[in-house]
Amino acid sequence: MKPTLFLPPLARVVGWTLLLLMIPRWVQAHVKWFSEFSFAHRPLTLSEAVTPLFLGLAVLSMVVIGYCVLLDYRLKDARWYTRIQQWLAGYEEYSTLVMRIGIGVALLLAWQADALLAIELALPAAWIGWFQFGVAFLLLFRRTVPLAGAGLLGLFGVGILQAGAFHMLDYAFFAGAGYFLLVRSWFSERVQATGLPALYLSVGFSLCWAALEKVIYPQWGRYVLEQSPHLTLGFDIDFFLLAAAFVELSLGYLLIIGLLERPMALTVTVVFFTTTLIFGKLEVIGHTPIHAALIVFLLEGPGKIYRAPYTFHQRLPLRMAFAAVNFAVMLTLLLVPYAYGAMQRYERALAEGPSHEHPPIELTAPTPIPTVTLTVQPDPIDGWNLHLATTDFRFAPDGVGGPPVPGEGHAHLYLNDEKIARLYGNWYHIPAPPPGTYTLRVTLHANNHGMFLHEGAPIADTYLLTIEP
Repeated sequence: MKPTLFLPPLARVVGWTLLLLMIPRWVQAHVKWFSEFSFAHRPLTLSEAVTPLFLGLAVLSMVVIGYCVLLDYRLKDARWYTRIQQWLAGYEEYSTLVMRIGIGVALLLAWQADALLAIELALPAAWIGWFQFGVAFLLLFRRTVPLAGAGLLGLFGVGILQAGAFHMLDYAFFAGAGYFLLVRSWFSERVQATGLPALYLSVGFSLCWAALEKVIYPQWGRYVLEQSPHLTLGFDIDFFLLAAAFVELSLGYLLIIGLLERPMALTVTVVFFTTTLIFGKLEVIGHTPIHAALIVFLLEGPGKIYRAPYTFHQRLPLRMAFAAVNFAVMLTLLLVPYAYGAMQRYERALAEGPSHEHPPIELTAPTPIPTVTLTVQPDPIDGWNLHLATTDFRFAPDGVGGPPVPGEGHAHLYLNDEKIARLYGNWYHIPAPPPGTYTLRVTLHANNHGMFLHEGAPIADTYLLTIEP
């Protein structure tokens, strides 16, 4: 007789509704690609991040994960589900090809954008870009796939040297993909089988680690949602941001523990495709490797050697409790070092100065040198209207986050040396500040947020605003 478990109807409705319907299309979007992020922004401390709302969503996630164990148990006895599993397993031989295509496309897109693996990582040298192109080329031939895997691991190592391990943990899936490709044909069958668990662990970890930036750096996600408030589905921004983080954490955790492998891979794949409709090519560049990995999960399921940890318990209630409790353990083990690492990066960024995060771009002849002139006029109703007169410069809101193009980008506005806005046009309105003397300053920046310089000086203008009592 199969074990049974009493499920109150309300709990069923709440659990599955939250699992299936609280997955907004934006949840998987990598905030760094669309926000003006900087590690010089102060992160939240643990005491600031762990609010009653945080704890409530953590408990709710644990409940939903427990019910996922029950769902997995019920599905395995369903004949239709077994048929689908067997049908997908029949295409397992194509999984390496899928991974080759996905990684190859991602590398070529990044190479074309002068980026190292991810869109916000600039190439440290031109030869590394050509090395990245070479790795993509090696993926064309079956015999050189292991070399491509080793090359991908090398590129990941370059990323660590350039951006630091804390940042590159967002992209741990590249390391998992490199290992997967490296061992798939050159080693024994048992070693080859370790490639799939490495892919599960790295993709799941990347989802969890990237989700924590919504917790520790809420200002980055808040910026994106303030630009596109319709993404919140009518919820409060701060609630939506934290809820999105926990959905992403839950999805990553389910991949790590091997729970609902194929259904979870399909769910995340659909979510990623819908985010592409919103965020366009940046989303394609960033998520193509994960799309490939998720298709591999669909084809191979749990694989041959990885036994899901929760299955060590024979009784269903113990399995549910194990999965739920260990979500809390994982959350703690990731959140504490993330908060510590974020504070370390913050202190280092302050010591190194603002140019460290977005390296400046020096413009020299014969490239046209942009200019900007700032004028300020009182608004007839309230505040002040700022006008930016530019030459040899085009405001390009559609290019934000992309590769730098001389004479194209946006402006930053500072009030008494404190940045208050990013400008994508010639006019901007500011409310009237209290009486006093204020220094307004604008600087021109490229699409990748690097400040334009000429002869070592920022391309900028300053206006002294005096407001009488």
